[in-house]
Amino acid sequence: MKPLLIVFLFLFLWDPVLTGLNPLSSEMHTKCYKNGICRLECYQSEMIVAYCKFQLECCVTGNPPP
Repeated sequence: MKPLLIVFLFLFLWDPVLTGLNPLSSEMHTKCYKNGICRLECYQSEMIVAYCKFQLECCVTGNPPP
């Protein structure tokens, strides 16, 4: 029973440890150029105004004028 509990705790606590070590997780959803947000891909209602670290896109709400 104790080994099962130890394995369960290890799996439960391992995800936050990996999140802190992943450089991409700290860079996502940070503010960037013109009040944009860094993410993997912009939504259809957003436009790319710049690029962030790790080739993330800096997205700003709204479409560019024609």
